[in-house]
Amino acid sequence: DAGVRVTLGGSGFRSAEGQATADSNSEESASKPLGCGTAKNRAVLQSSGDFLCFLDADDVMRPRRVEAQLGLALARKGCGGAGCLVGSCIVREPCDAQPRYTAWLNSLTQEQLLLQRFKECTLAMPTWFCARAVFDAASGFLETGPGTPEDLDFLYRHVRSGGSLARVDEPLVMYRYHEKQQSHGVSANSIWALRVEELESGLLAHLESFSLWGAGRDGKRLYKSLRPASRQKVVAFLDVDPGKLAAGHYFDREHGEKVPIVEWKMASEAKFQPAIICVKSGLHSGFENNVASLGLQEGRQYWHFN
Repeated sequence: DAGVRVTLGGSGFRSAEGQATADSNSEESASKPLGCGTAKNRAVLQSSGDFLCFLDADDVMRPRRVEAQLGLALARKGCGGAGCLVGSCIVREPCDAQPRYTAWLNSLTQEQLLLQRFKECTLAMPTWFCARAVFDAASGFLETGPGTPEDLDFLYRHVRSGGSLARVDEPLVMYRYHEKQQSHGVSANSIWALRVEELESGLLAHLESFSLWGAGRDGKRLYKSLRPASRQKVVAFLDVDPGKLAAGHYFDREHGEKVPIVEWKMASEAKFQPAIICVKSGLHSGFENNVASLGLQEGRQYWHFN
């Protein structure tokens, strides 16, 4: 059996049957936006199925979505841990919306769904499908109101608890882009802070040393965002810019720390591994070719942050 539960993440919440899902006697619940996380939690609370299929109101799913994702979820059910969060590839409306982001999402391998989680949510939220037990194990979404990156936070908590990620490699959802979508209200600083926290707890805490590939804006910002214990593990910045290489170092005035800047090819040496890449893909000519030319293994000798 399948059921559909509809909730609205704007002013209060009303189910598909028209009944208030927030406190009907509360004037605040009828006027104050409580956010997407709260809406999704209420929908799950009122549902009864063993599996959950999420879809935002402004998106469209293909007829075989449930069949395809249920099949993958059942196939991964015996993998242990906290279960599997399943997504799918997407198509966009309009078709040229966020081309770099869309291409990145659709091109990730199954392994990269985990490896590249520090960059962004590797499974688009409108494509999520999972067993109810997976949702319960992560304790649902944050209910801190509009502007919360509740999808990224959920994915990180799911992974930390031993959960796995998988994707049906066909476009099962049309992910619409428009100026009023809720994701525009999410603070970029909140996402950055969440990503840094996951990078430190999920990777850097287990390393003795590492380098930062990219001595530009994002590389320096990441360095400054790290906790002191993590900053002390940075052996160098790697870069291609002759000007930065000529300077020889980066001086962080805020913390009074000096970090060497060396040529990017040094990433092939064990001393500078792993390299945390702070260069955005698809924006810098030749960058991807430079990474590939070193023959490094992702997830061991380098990790993507940007």
